[in-house]
Amino acid sequence: MNYNLKISGPQQKNNIVVFFLSSDEKKGDNYLSLSEGLEKNLVSISEIEKKGFIFNFLNLKVTNNSLQNLILVSGELITGFKIKQDRVVATTTIIPSQSSAIVGVNCCEKSRWSPLQDNTISTSNSLFFSRQNLGRQYKIWNEIKDLSNNLNVKTFTFSAEDIYKKKEQSLKEIENFFKPSPEDIGVVVATNNQIKTLDVFSNHHMLQIYLKKIIRSVAINNFKKINHKSYLNSKDVHKFLRLIHHSKKREFKVTEGTCGKKIHFNRETIKGTTIYLNNQVIHCSAFAKDFLAYRPENEYNVA
Repeated sequence: MNYNLKISGPQQKNNIVVFFLSSDEKKGDNYLSLSEGLEKNLVSISEIEKKGFIFNFLNLKVTNNSLQNLILVSGELITGFKIKQDRVVATTTIIPSQSSAIVGVNCCEKSRWSPLQDNTISTSNSLFFSRQNLGRQYKIWNEIKDLSNNLNVKTFTFSAEDIYKKKEQSLKEIENFFKPSPEDIGVVVATNNQIKTLDVFSNHHMLQIYLKKIIRSVAINNFKKINHKSYLNSKDVHKFLRLIHHSKKREFKVTEGTCGKKIHFNRETIKGTTIYLNNQVIHCSAFAKDFLAYRPENEYNVA
């Protein structure tokens, strides 16, 4: 990943602070997002049936009928009654044009196990609120339960989407406040003087598609926080980028039928994943770890 990104000044709404990231490098090709593909009927999603086991909730079959590469971003919520329960995409995945692949997902609607007659399917306006724990199913269910209790939201099927819908008006006020420039390709989101997430895409178009979803995923956990002045600045974001650069990195194979090169990185306070294609960053996501959110003073030995 390019660590020489230009960092904007902070924008603050309530206790949510956003920095935008831009680059002078040539921008990457546009990809078809999952929301665009479903809206244009260029993408189909179906359950995977197995003999002797009628339901596989950790995988979905995704078919890309378009002439573009399709991107599914980690944390993306797939909702609707065509599938037997809502799911969250476990890791950013690229599916080539006119092909199908099995995509790893987690359940984010514990108590529904059947499709309904209307056959709807779409993506949520939000990403999952704890993307750093994707792949750990028990944590996802526990976090949905805890957040619904904290926000006093009743959800009969233990659905993450129900929580977002109940807080829709408050979320819209926050998400609509932040405005990127046309050169921006990434975003850093912080709360309470702690950097929470970083996302970098191949171009501005992809950032526009996912920006509000990213902000909502952080804001949903902060309705009861006290509004206070942030002391974070661009130097703190630079330090966070250097943490990614100096993290331990490990390459993982992508799923059969998908493309790209996937690198996981890990350090005491952060972790994340970068997926490349044709030597370009398609999506990088980094998160402060649950047990020790990233504060600038937590790291002294970053070169």
